[in-house]
Amino acid sequence: MKFNHLLLFALALLFFSCDKKASYNPDDHLTAATKDEVMTKVIRYLAKPPENTSDAEKFDKGFDQYYLDKMSRAKLEFYYPADGETYFLISQQAASLYGKRHATGGKFKLNDKGELVEYEEIFRTWKMMPDTLLRRGGMLFDRMVKGESLEPYWTKNSHGEEYVEFPDPNVYYDKAERKWKTKA
Repeated sequence: MKFNHLLLFALALLFFSCDKKASYNPDDHLTAATKDEVMTKVIRYLAKPPENTSDAEKFDKGFDQYYLDKMSRAKLEFYYPADGETYFLISQQAASLYGKRHATGGKFKLNDKGELVEYEEIFRTWKMMPDTLLRRGGMLFDRMVKGESLEPYWTKNSHGEEYVEFPDPNVYYDKAERKWKTKA
């Protein structure tokens, strides 16, 4: 009888001490309405702006329909709020005859009013088939959330496997201007 109690105690201890893996599924954190709110906040940074549009002009109300269209084609693949920051991986259609997509992983902060106060894109993937993108993007997302380096997955280091298109030695993300830039 003592053995059964000891075994039961050990199993309970094992069960409760196991690390539960954080859920990156957006549905575990957001409703459909709050997903739209998140996408609305980031889409103007994430999506390619209308042709001949300046950085300031992309926020004009006249472009709302354009960005709604871009938002309808984008997908919030992974999402994780942690320590006041929110991490995301959003995929978008890529120019491709085969239905390929590319994804952007990054993070943002909101103030008490729900306004975007910080935004940073950490990486952008090469265009890939959706199943490959989810697998590779998911691995990159997990490493990003954990604060691990993505440099082994940069093109120059990935031994012919396509993971991260940028950053790379020549392209970096300017957090202040909220856009990718080329080093001079």
